[in-house]
Amino acid sequence: MISSSNYAAITNRKRGIRINPHKPVDASHSPEGLLESVPWEPSGHYLSMDSKAGAEILHEAGAWYLQEPSAMIPAAVLGAQPGERILDLCAAPGGKTTQNALRMAGQGTIVCNEPIADRARILFRNVERMGVPNAIVVSAWPEKLAAIWPGAFDAIQCDAPCSGEGMFRRHPETRDEWNAESPAGCAKRQGDILDSAAIMLRPGGRLVYSTCTLNTIENEGVVEAFLKHHPQFHLEPLPLPEQFPENASGMLALVPGEYDTDGF
Repeated sequence: MISSSNYAAITNRKRGIRINPHKPVDASHSPEGLLESVPWEPSGHYLSMDSKAGAEILHEAGAWYLQEPSAMIPAAVLGAQPGERILDLCAAPGGKTTQNALRMAGQGTIVCNEPIADRARILFRNVERMGVPNAIVVSAWPEKLAAIWPGAFDAIQCDAPCSGEGMFRRHPETRDEWNAESPAGCAKRQGDILDSAAIMLRPGGRLVYSTCTLNTIENEGVVEAFLKHHPQFHLEPLPLPEQFPENASGMLALVPGEYDTDGF
């Protein structure tokens, strides 16, 4: 049952945007429809649904990046630091790569990977548009990278391909791509990707796994299976702002409308 107050929270939704501090603009050129700050991302703001910020010339110039607020959480959790070697394993279109790059301040290296060539070109364009100086864009399947980069990275971002249930509200057409077999099929692929990630992470490094879907098969189930097969890993509490409930399990599910976000 949905109460009237919850219904309002779901229907009165917002978008998200990150302002690029490396390409500052004065207040008179701020993006249209800019709203309050996103608590878990210093460069993030909510954005009105009718904003045309994505069509403005300053968007093309890299002054900002449109990104759903919930999609800003995984990079906030990863906490990339200057001087580190970071791998964004499933990086297209580039939101988390460019978000991590801000935290690195041009120091260290961020490798961003997208195995599908057309999507890799979009990733490359966004990295270039946002002015990231220390990124390497590659296009390879994770197992190929694992064969050449064992233990190479301090931290790995893995926002894995999924059944996309969290996007059903924002992109209704994605519902037509879903079927009853989707979660199990995606979970198998996600487990394989994480196996490759485990090889490439240095001892003591950190791995953040996320999806934009809501079923337990692709989320808690994938994490639990990974931990069973990789006992050298353990979960850590999520370093998120106080408005999120304490989550000692190291896992968080966002329901659409609960935190002015889509599902994640």
